[in-house]
Amino acid sequence: MKLSNKSISVVAIVPTYNSWGTLEPCLKSLQRQTFKLKDVVVVDNGSTDGTSQKVRKQFPGVTLVTLRENTGVTGGRNKGIEIARKLKPDFFLVFDHDMVAASQMTSELLIPFFDKGEVGITTPKIYYWDNKNIIWAAGTDVNLWTGQTIFRGGKDNGQFEIAQEVAVAPAVLLVKGEVLEKVSGFDEKYFATYEDTDFCFRTKKAGFLTFYTPKAIAYHKIPYDSQVAMRRLLERTYYIGRNRVLFMKKFAKSYPFFLLFIPIYLLYYLCISLKYSRPKAIPALIRGTFSGLIET
Repeated sequence: MKLSNKSISVVAIVPTYNSWGTLEPCLKSLQRQTFKLKDVVVVDNGSTDGTSQKVRKQFPGVTLVTLRENTGVTGGRNKGIEIARKLKPDFFLVFDHDMVAASQMTSELLIPFFDKGEVGITTPKIYYWDNKNIIWAAGTDVNLWTGQTIFRGGKDNGQFEIAQEVAVAPAVLLVKGEVLEKVSGFDEKYFATYEDTDFCFRTKKAGFLTFYTPKAIAYHKIPYDSQVAMRRLLERTYYIGRNRVLFMKKFAKSYPFFLLFIPIYLLYYLCISLKYSRPKAIPALIRGTFSGLIET
């Protein structure tokens, strides 16, 4: 199916914070899309590394929004959506700053919308940038009893070649404009982590599907090395603990049953924090979990 820029418009939204090293190749990849984007909106979340100045110099064609403070992934995305809406696009491409898109990604992500009318979000097959034989995510899911995140990934042996509904579109979401009329953007309570999960579940409740599209390809510029990845994970334990609880309050099959698993998560993170010499991760996880429990 060949889609025309004359009849369909897509605006990309890229929030960023002190990440010029990944933002530059990200924006270059969006400019190389075979389906030409109507605009790219970069939201600089109060960076202190000169990101805004570099974007103005190297990417004068993008729309740049510079915020005074870091409003998180959620705040940055919502600001970008607000600006993009003025252009009245048919679709909004929500794209993380540490992603790189293959040239056909946008055109492939568009196809399911015209094959299945109930599709509201599409997401690509995402490989690790440093190891392009390993899938970071082919859509994800959440166990609504335990809160466990379920990643569809690993070495690419052709196991994720079927286009299908998934629960969550991580990091890259092509969103139909109609979805944003019914689902009020990203919940800024999350700040970062679980924001995609919450958005996709609310979209499902509004009557739309999230669809994984294997011919659409992107790459995630995060470490493939397991030790580096674990240390990166342990730097975010406050939000992991807090946001898991907030999400499960809204969507768990049984919230009281989920609460029984909190000690198991604490024990798991205690073990890996000791293994990777990150003792501060446990107090952060406890604070985050307690915050999630008392927040409404």
